[in-house]
Amino acid sequence: MTNAKFPPGPTTNLLWDKEANIRKDLLGHFHRTVRRFPSISRAMIGPYHYVNISEPAYIEHVFTHPDIYVKGRDNKTLRFLLGNGLVTSEGEFWLKQRRLIQPLFHKQRLQSFVQKINESTVTMLKNWETKTGVVIDMHTEMTNVTLDIVSQTLMSTEVVGDFKKISEALVVVMEGMMKILRLPVWIPTPGNLKMQKNRALLFDTIQKIIEDRRKNKTEFNDLLTMLMEVEDADTRERMTDEQLRDEVITIFLAGHETTANALSYTFFLLAQHAEIKQRVVDEVKQVVGDNEMSFENLSKLEYTTMVIKESMRLYPPVWGITRDASREDVIGGYRIKKGDSIAMSPYAVHRLEKYWENPLKFDPERFSPERMKNIHRYAWFPFGGGQRFCIGNNFAMMEMQIVIALACTQFNFTLTENFKLELEPLVTLRPKHGVMMKLERS
Repeated sequence: MTNAKFPPGPTTNLLWDKEANIRKDLLGHFHRTVRRFPSISRAMIGPYHYVNISEPAYIEHVFTHPDIYVKGRDNKTLRFLLGNGLVTSEGEFWLKQRRLIQPLFHKQRLQSFVQKINESTVTMLKNWETKTGVVIDMHTEMTNVTLDIVSQTLMSTEVVGDFKKISEALVVVMEGMMKILRLPVWIPTPGNLKMQKNRALLFDTIQKIIEDRRKNKTEFNDLLTMLMEVEDADTRERMTDEQLRDEVITIFLAGHETTANALSYTFFLLAQHAEIKQRVVDEVKQVVGDNEMSFENLSKLEYTTMVIKESMRLYPPVWGITRDASREDVIGGYRIKKGDSIAMSPYAVHRLEKYWENPLKFDPERFSPERMKNIHRYAWFPFGGGQRFCIGNNFAMMEMQIVIALACTQFNFTLTENFKLELEPLVTLRPKHGVMMKLERS
């Protein structure tokens, strides 16, 4: 056992601390804590100790020592929704699944999905032509288009109606999971019963799609087919239906929910910065012109990519990441006790003056290669890090590039008068009351 001291931190139990107010203002709590205790702090929340880390070098240490820092208590809650998919699984099973799934997200595979993303986006924009001048909720629009994209690329077009049900059930489960004072899921409270009912709807719908696909002899070019056909190199085993279901739900959440949120925040920011939007339009016209968007074009949309990264700095869809210490360790000279939960908040770190000049300013240029040379790689970590870095990050970036490029060249966006963005930190960071704006043809 080390002689190092525990990190500094508040002496009260934060669960009952009115000033900390974590039940009603979790984001604000993280935001305040990383300023009051720069780099690292330790506090009690209920019966557990949480170590809050905001120093990029410490964050890197946690991500790059998966033998010490494992998925823990918070992961059990997430497993209720995602089963034993890539996000929640551990050890040898996780490694095996990661090796099976990784090739599905190689760039040559992703190229085949560009046309499907294009088609979904074009359909949305045609629909927007009937909505000019009226108030729309951009979050609803982005939820619908990413729903269409994930249903086309993951499971092909005939399941769009099912995916609408899945999306709505997902929100109910996520809201229930994020209640800080919540009885175990197996206790039949009204809230728990509602969660269980909606999770059953999720699982049953996806299970039925998998069963129908097994019976269908038609050839599909989608991720479900790839997941069903992929084999373990050593054993030649394929995934069971349960494994397929868990991976499909995981890809669905990552490919739909998080991307819809990121796009909503990007349009929210662009609506307030006409000059930045115009630069996106100019770049798209220069790179793509009158041609259809292609995979080759995407790598050339450098400024558009900087806009997305800057939006994800200010509003990272995955706003908090936790690990549990499986044994004693020392970080920055401070003792980490076995069983401590490590909390890292991209939302809080991305807004720290220490690492980002004028952090609340929307400034895509800060992601230019020259300026990024001076930024620690873990000062920006919306996709996590280490060996568990988000497997679908390239797919998500490609999806966002296409939607933003096509939408910006055809429409202007203005926020409705008196609109105020309110954030809701569930499993993902959602805009609580949507993003209300008006569309006009550009």
